[in-house]
Amino acid sequence: MTRDQLEQRRTGIGGSDAPAIIGVSPWRSPLDVYLDKIGEAEEVEESPAMRWGTALEPLVRQAYADATGETVRVPGLLTHPTQPWMIGHVDGLTDSGRILECKTARTAEGWGEPGTDEIPDAYLIQVQHYLTVTALSVADVAVLIGGSDFRLYEVLADAALQAILQDQEAAFWREHVEPGVAPDPRSLADVKRRWRISTERRTQASEDVRASVATLRLYKAQIAALEAKRDEEIAFVLASMGDADTLAWQEDVLATWKNSKPAKRFDGKAFQAAHAQLWRDFLRAGDPVRRFLLKGETA
Repeated sequence: MTRDQLEQRRTGIGGSDAPAIIGVSPWRSPLDVYLDKIGEAEEVEESPAMRWGTALEPLVRQAYADATGETVRVPGLLTHPTQPWMIGHVDGLTDSGRILECKTARTAEGWGEPGTDEIPDAYLIQVQHYLTVTALSVADVAVLIGGSDFRLYEVLADAALQAILQDQEAAFWREHVEPGVAPDPRSLADVKRRWRISTERRTQASEDVRASVATLRLYKAQIAALEAKRDEEIAFVLASMGDADTLAWQEDVLATWKNSKPAKRFDGKAFQAAHAQLWRDFLRAGDPVRRFLLKGETA
């Protein structure tokens, strides 16, 4: 996706936002979408899977055209005719009036029989969002699995599902994005993103929060006890191996204990001592990180 497309994404809810808002995205939460829309999302480093997905998209689109005989064009930003916050960047539109969505996948997990609409839930929601924006009745999903397994799927417009999508997306836009009110966090990662910076003040715990702190102390003690037992078992197994690098039961390998290659690390202290001024010139302060600590041993 280009920088212009990234900027356009902030003007409304797009296809990749819809699964997160509905709660079926394995990659993003509603808070991620909100922070992206208000321009406060952390920059995401492009992963190899993302990079290859972008690079392979034209090849998947051409494979679809070759397989179907369809003429495919790539439109710009699409906007719902009456809901301007509902937008989409589709991978293709055919002259016969079909949406094309191109995907790549490492494995076939979540993908059903070709020709059906049995695709991963996040992609199904994404496609129904695009069908709502365009008012078209059918979308094709072309996927390249494992670099060699090319498949085609067909998704028909689902009016009932689209109504749910439109209602939930409208509520998200009007209740969170427009007034600047963050949605409730849904995970520990969400909580840490929502409140990244601490202030010097004290807050009083409710009875529920006080009970959670007591439970956390209990879990901490249980984890410490389990870790101690784990270490005892590891020590027993390693002692039985001695200097052998492989442990077996008959023909089955149970464990290995092999030498790794020596790691090469930059000696920061030695560099600082030898080049103090250069070290200071390149010293940069990192972002503040909040550290959570349980205090006391009694509730």
